[in-house]
Amino acid sequence: MQERSEIRWIVDCAAVVDTIIAFANAIDAKDWQKLRSHLAGERDIDYSEF
Repeated sequence: MQERSEIRWIVDCAAVVDTIIAFANAIDAKDWQKLRSHLAGERDIDYSEF
């Protein structure tokens, strides 16, 4: 089981690195549509209870 969790960690790290590289490439290329595809949509947050 330990080996599986280590492999999962490596796969997760690779996914994060791929996302960061894609984000940076979109900025370098000034491809704003592609950049938006890597961002979350707008959200409304209600802080009135804090």
